[in-house]
Amino acid sequence: MGVRVAAIATLVLLIAYHLMRVAATACSGSACDAFIPVSLLLPILILVGAAVTGVLAIVAARRDTTWLIVLILCTAVGVFGPIVALVVLRDSPDAFVVTSTILVALAPVGALVYSFSRHAA
Repeated sequence: MGVRVAAIATLVLLIAYHLMRVAATACSGSACDAFIPVSLLLPILILVGAAVTGVLAIVAARRDTTWLIVLILCTAVGVFGPIVALVVLRDSPDAFVVTSTILVALAPVGALVYSFSRHAA
């Protein structure tokens, strides 16, 4: 059950980040300063959430070799992929956000799929 909770919490953080981006683009003036700390904190929390979710799923799948490999790959891509994307797409912030969202979502989505599969303990 911990894998599902961590995965859903990570996906909720990801959705909250995108909602915050929409709200920040509609904002003008000094009221927008409130979005600065949130816009810095949410991506870090999302990466930590993806890592924790991945590790929980990996530990749960330790006896199933196929799922173990899949979850290790999803977690590695979900955590390190956005960092690589930042370097590669540093001049295209919109492309970076979309790419990073897809990459970081791999860990919690993979964990959710595993947790609902018939192989999950």
